[in-house]
This record gives sequence, C-alpha cells and structure tokens, in this order.
Amino acid sequence: MRASVRVVLLALLAILIAIPPIRNSLETRTSIYSAVDCYITNWEPNTSYAGSIILKVSREVEGNRTLESRAIIGFDLSDLHIPPFSKVINATLVLTAQNFSQGISIEVWDLKGEPDLFHTSWLYESDGNPWNNPGGDIIEKWGEAIVDSSRIEINLTDYVQSYVNGELKSKGWILLKLADDQHGQLDLYSENANGKGPRIMIDYEPASLDLSLESSSIELMQGRSTSLEFYVGGSLSKPVNLSLEAPNFLNYVISPSSGVPPFKGILNISLPEDAPGGKYVIIIRAEGALQSSLPFNLTVIERRGFIIEGRNSVELKGGFIKKTMIRVLGTGNYSGEVSAGVSGSPDWLNISISPSKGMPPFNLTVTLQSDPGVNATGIVSLIFNGEMNKVFRFNVTTLSRRVAIYSNGIDWNLSKEALIDAANLSGVTLSRINSSREFPSYDIVLILGGHKTPTDEYMPVNMAGKVLSEREKEKLESGGTVIHVEREGETYIVVVAGADRYKTSHLLTSSMGNGRSLAYMLITGDPNGVRGAG
Repeated sequence: MRASVRVVLLALLAILIAIPPIRNSLETRTSIYSAVDCYITNWEPNTSYAGSIILKVSREVEGNRTLESRAIIGFDLSDLHIPPFSKVINATLVLTAQNFSQGISIEVWDLKGEPDLFHTSWLYESDGNPWNNPGGDIIEKWGEAIVDSSRIEINLTDYVQSYVNGELKSKGWILLKLADDQHGQLDLYSENANGKGPRIMIDYEPASLDLSLESSSIELMQGRSTSLEFYVGGSLSKPVNLSLEAPNFLNYVISPSSGVPPFKGILNISLPEDAPGGKYVIIIRAEGALQSSLPFNLTVIERRGFIIEGRNSVELKGGFIKKTMIRVLGTGNYSGEVSAGVSGSPDWLNISISPSKGMPPFNLTVTLQSDPGVNATGIVSLIFNGEMNKVFRFNVTTLSRRVAIYSNGIDWNLSKEALIDAANLSGVTLSRINSSREFPSYDIVLILGGHKTPTDEYMPVNMAGKVLSEREKEKLESGGTVIHVEREGETYIVVVAGADRYKTSHLLTSSMGNGRSLAYMLITGDPNGVRGAG
C-alpha cells in the first residue's frame, strides 16, 4: 500500500516539474543587443579598442603598477519601444565570456556623456574631450555579479525601469569594471562576435490602468453610511492618486488614497441627516502616469419623502408629439398625495401632464410638442408638491421639421399658394423634390394627386399609384377624396388626392374646423391626426 502511494506521489511530482511556470497574461518579453562597444586600458591610456571581438575587463598588479581595463557598451534603449511607466518585471544583462578568472566580481555602472568609441580611451570621452575622471565618468552602480561560468547574468531591472520612467541620467551607455577589491581577468565577447555580444533581456507589463467597483449603484438613507470596495487594476511603475467627484453634502474617505496598481481599497460614504433626496452620479478617479475614471449611481433616500425618476433629456422633431414618462416613488414611510405641474418651459414648447396628482408610487406622462419651424434647446422644470416640494428638470432639444412636396406642375400651380402660405406662417422650410429617392431626407413628404395623376418632369413616377390601397383608388374613381398617411422609417408619406386636380387643390385649402387649412395642419401638425377624407 505504501509503495503504491509513493509511486503516485512521484508521478504527480514529475507532472508538476514538467509544467512550466505560468506568466502573467499581460507580461511581454523583449531583448536588445548592444549597438556599439569597446574597451579601454590604463596602460595604453590614449588608445581605443573599438571593433575588437573581445571586451577586456581586468585588474592586475605588476610591480608598483595596477593595470586595469574596462568595457564601455552602448545600448539604443529607444529600440525597446516599451510604453512609458510600464512595469519592468525583470531585466537581465547577459554577457558571454571567452576566458574568466573564477569568482571575480563584475560591476555595471552607467556612464555620463556620449562616447565616440573610435576616439574613446582611458583619458578621453571623445577626441579632444577628456574625462573628468580617467577611466570614465561613472554615475551610479546598477548591478553586480560573481563570475562562475562563461554565461554571466546581471540584474538590471532597476536600470531599465529608470529608463522607462524617464528618470535615467545617462543615455544608454554603461561601463563594466571589476569591483575595487578584485583582481583577475575577464574576456567578454563584443557586439562583433556574431550573436554572442552583450544583450539585455526584459520582461515587462505594458502600462495600463482601469477601475472597477463591487457595485455600480447604491441606495443610502439620510444619516446613514456604507462602504464600497474598489479595485485599481492594470500595471504601472508609479503610484496613482484617487479622488471622488461628488455632491458637496457627501462625506467620504478613500483608503488607501494612492498606490501602485494593482491594489484594492475601500470607499467609505456617509450622508448627513439633511442630504437632499434624489439620484446622483458619483465619479471615482485614478490619476497618475495614466488616468481612469468610473461612474456609479447614488440614490439618497429620505426618511419620509419621495423621489422622482425620469429622463434627463428629450429630443423632439418640430410639430410632432412626443411623450415621456415620469415616476414618483415614496421613500421611508411617506403616505401623502403628490401633485405635479409645470413651473417653467421654453416659449416654443407646448406641454401637458397627466395625471396631475397621485399617491406614490405612480407614473405620470408628460406630452411635448414643439413649434414646427424651430431649432432650439431649452429646459423644462416640473414642480412636485406634497409634504415637501421638489423640482425635476430635463433638457429638451428640437429640430425644425423638413417638409417636401412631390407633385406634377399642374397640381403644384393650383395648390402652391396654400402650401407656401402655411410654410411661411409656421417657419417651416418647404422643398420640391422630383425623385422618391429623396423621401428619406424629409420628415414629411406630401404627394399631390391620385393614382391617375399624369406624370411630368417634376413627378416622373406616379408614387400615389404605388401607395394607395385598392379601396382608396376606388373611392377616388367614384368622385371622393383621400388623405392617405403611412410611415416609412422616419418619414411620413402623405397622399392628398381628389377625383380631379381641382378637388385636390380644394381639399388642401379646406378648413379643418379650427380656422386652419389642411395644408397648414399637414405642414405643422401630426399627420396621423388628419388621416382619411370624405
């Protein structure tokens, strides 16, 4: 029994060993070889060893002299194409040695200036430009490794991260030297050694930032508090600061208020006893090297009151009726009646409310109709009265209606005066079109004449014949008149036809019982309201 268990455990261990480590799905790998390199020596202080296949790094004592050589390597870090403030997971400088002294310690420093390698030497950065310190003006040590094999790996994660963050004081030049207390020799392959030269291998997570909340909406009663967990996701090398865009009455604490993504936190919210009831949009923001924001809804519930729900904006077409619903909901132990009325609206808007009062919860319908020839934006204010008073506002935008006439020349000449007068009186622009392909560009298209109306250059196709039903055609043939209304997409197609052209013209100029002609009603009002004829 024990033997079989041991076999199973060994098999599982073998499977686990065979499974490669799981890398972060955001992680990206890249590498870069040195662009140029050389070595310099203090025993030939004016000589540059550029173009050599070997980079010598050494320190030996001969008599009273210490002989030292160092390697200078240039990397074009811009070729990495790593987005700024990405998080560098690991960066390793890989060197390959031809010969080495076992156990010596090699250091990586960044170097000031921009050496001219064919003129760089122990004494000179470039031709005629000496180093401040012979052997190279080094800035900061970024890495160190003990040499125990021909493959040498030195951690340069902080160095590459500093470059990605835009904080590196040098321009991609590094210097290799032995530690000050070390003696020995290291012959490294240079960039001329067919792929064996210095390179930096990098794993990083591209810069990103996002926000999430445990809930997109919360309800909170006056005088109460709650908490909401948030998560700052993504990958950045620098911290972000958190803030809240909220009404002035809202008390809140964000903890923590900053951090390096990814991290979690808590948003604590509390309401004063007199917090205004209603719905609010709160925005949490994370700002730093990148920015992200996320809205969530807060509903403030009054201990004894009501809230009003409805659309924030309504879009209208001139002259057309549109209805929008408002919902009144009681909160706490509210039990009284609420009445509603209009406290303000644009002068180009007709508005009515039904019903005008009720016991929460109840719905009311707001009916809106703008003047037909107006392009405008305004605000509607509704007043709600109960045990308390509240105002609900929403934006209204209207566009002037577009009306076109499709008719032959005869019907147009007989009816144009009534049509043009109606357009001028209402402010609506009237157009004549001669193709059904233009119908979708208009809100209303008036077709004058029935199915037997002759065609001409202004009306090359008799569209009434395609639109009217057989019953409507029979009605015209028996001497009657027809007003046919149908909708195609967003366009109303209206056929106004009499048994002959004179009856068509007379129908357009006839009164609709309110002192207005049919032409005016069709151009300015709702076509469905004038459907049919005798």
